[in-house]
Amino acid sequence: MNFEELFARRASHIKPGLERIRKSFDALARPAFSVPAVLVGGTNGKGSTSGFIWSLLNHSAANVALYSSPHLAEFSERFQMSGHVITDALVAEEYERLLADLPADLNEELSFFEIATLIGFRLFERFDADFQVLEVGLGGRWDATNISDPLASIVVSVSRDHKEYLGTELLGILHEKFAIARSGRPLFWGAQGEVMEESGLKAAIAESMRDSGAILYTRGEEFWTSAEFIHLRLPGLLALDLPIQGIFTGTAEYLRKNLSIAAAFYQWYSSVNQDYKPIETIWDNFCTGHSKAPVTLVGRAQRVISRSDEARKFLIDVCHNPDGARAFAASVKLQFPDRKIPGYVSILKDKDYDHILDILRSVLSPVILFGIESERTWDLASL
Repeated sequence: MNFEELFARRASHIKPGLERIRKSFDALARPAFSVPAVLVGGTNGKGSTSGFIWSLLNHSAANVALYSSPHLAEFSERFQMSGHVITDALVAEEYERLLADLPADLNEELSFFEIATLIGFRLFERFDADFQVLEVGLGGRWDATNISDPLASIVVSVSRDHKEYLGTELLGILHEKFAIARSGRPLFWGAQGEVMEESGLKAAIAESMRDSGAILYTRGEEFWTSAEFIHLRLPGLLALDLPIQGIFTGTAEYLRKNLSIAAAFYQWYSSVNQDYKPIETIWDNFCTGHSKAPVTLVGRAQRVISRSDEARKFLIDVCHNPDGARAFAASVKLQFPDRKIPGYVSILKDKDYDHILDILRSVLSPVILFGIESERTWDLASL
């Protein structure tokens, strides 16, 4: 089967609230609810942070699941398991089973992302996941992934995006993002994004942390990066200075920051679950890609060489809001300090494309605009 009916829901059905998916989740006997999980949210950086955590965990566990979004080519990219290959055919089979098991009235109410999340939980239970890395889709409080029971939560950054759903006030966005925290459990805060640029919000951030009741670990306090190391100083745990090496040598600053979040989470989790090896014993293999699930930073300042002409090199990034564009521009500037490079750019019509283009023009020239096959593609003729 194809996923046309499911994809058609992307333009509708998006409504705040967890009541719909909770009813469906309960009707399906709460698949994978008992499987340990970490919930990774934030405006930017949650994809790379989730990927880093997934790869780290795979040095100790046999079958770690990763739920991420969006996909670039195949729908099945959203569902990864280190111990089982998830194909589009397998996802289609699980989708058919889901439709058969779910009461029709519940199915009709669900959004595209809610159904995708249920498919993920069922796949992860069906193929015996040892651990789940769950990337939040939009916001946090009302996101479908927030029906899970995470052992820890992560908020990588807070900036403006999805204004039609989250609004434009950073304080309100902050509260939505931090609603994935659980009282008495760790919350790792990446201390990144536009929220860090407004001094008046520092007190609000601290208040939001206290209100969550979570055990807080903050980048810049319990963990941080320098030019060559990731420094871990989590209370009660071994102080570590992990070298930034191997595949991470020369990576963009924002990726090194996200790597520090992943390292801090892993050090904490391996301290409470002795089945997971200490991070200092796996770090070299992790950084050199010697793993059954090596880090693949698809679309995150990704370097690509043309198959037809090895002299042609590309730098690909999926930045989709002004804050993400600034991080990408900084990465380009670091690699090409004395010149601009040609850029091919496509932005969805519901994004702040005027602002994003202004930022990208600081490092790209010429800027060549194109559209994609999507109902959300921008109207080039109107630019």
